[in-house]
Amino acid sequence: MRIFPGLAVLIVSIAAAQAQTPQPPPPLGQLIDVGGYRVHLYCIGEGSPAVMVVGGGFSFDWGLVQPEVAKFSKVCTYDVSGTAWSDTGPALTCVGRVNEIHKLLSTARIKGPYVLVGLSVGALVARLYASEYPSETAGMVIVDHAFIPTVDPPSSKSNVSSSSTRDSPPVLISKTPIVLTVEETSDFSKLPANLQQLHRWAVALKPISATVEMADDCMAQLNAASAGPYPLGNLPLVVVSTGNQARGYKELQMGLLALSRSSRQMMADRSFHSVEIDQPEVAIGAIQEVVAVVRKSTAVRDPR
Repeated sequence: MRIFPGLAVLIVSIAAAQAQTPQPPPPLGQLIDVGGYRVHLYCIGEGSPAVMVVGGGFSFDWGLVQPEVAKFSKVCTYDVSGTAWSDTGPALTCVGRVNEIHKLLSTARIKGPYVLVGLSVGALVARLYASEYPSETAGMVIVDHAFIPTVDPPSSKSNVSSSSTRDSPPVLISKTPIVLTVEETSDFSKLPANLQQLHRWAVALKPISATVEMADDCMAQLNAASAGPYPLGNLPLVVVSTGNQARGYKELQMGLLALSRSSRQMMADRSFHSVEIDQPEVAIGAIQEVVAVVRKSTAVRDPR
């Protein structure tokens, strides 16, 4: 018989908790159906080529970059399914994430080809998107590409080729997970207060995060698709690097520059990783440079 009072208390407690749960803030952009679930897309500005930030942080983490880019071109950010306002979708492989972005842009009728911007694992996604949809890719900005620190070689001097470490995805230095948040590793106070609140709200939802396995999947797909040197051909490419002194980082940057015949490096040496927050002017400058090259190339092909 005592179960009934206890059950009543439980029901009241759940109802009270639900009543205290804050409503999610209104989305900055639109929720776009990409095939049974919705993904948040936030676009501002006008002009082409459209700039698409394909990954690295939440959409609002680019709040210091996006409004400045919007002054010279259309620019979009998004939240991958399972994060922020975006519905949880199917478990995403790297190809799945690329296809999600492709459906998102197509459904939202964002005209391509695009300048793709990718931070960290997002840079792998940008590269795979360019491989899968080359006609939809006009240029690329890679921001602190996902990275594995190269371990000290054993005394026997293992014979590991440079190509096996050049484009390595990120892993933790040991097998024990070490989670460093954006708030801990960036000058987070640079973001406007409302965007800081959005970031904390989105983190509190315990979003689905990119994993080492997904990065490995990206690299496997890229290696399978790679055909000879300069896989991006003459695609305008700017590689934004940080002052990371870990073994293998500089070699990775050289490998990234070798992805295209038309590449250049820019430094964000006061940033640990979140360049879009710590040194947004570097990200803005890189995007502006690629957009300018694309426009010049388009004008040469189609003078009007």
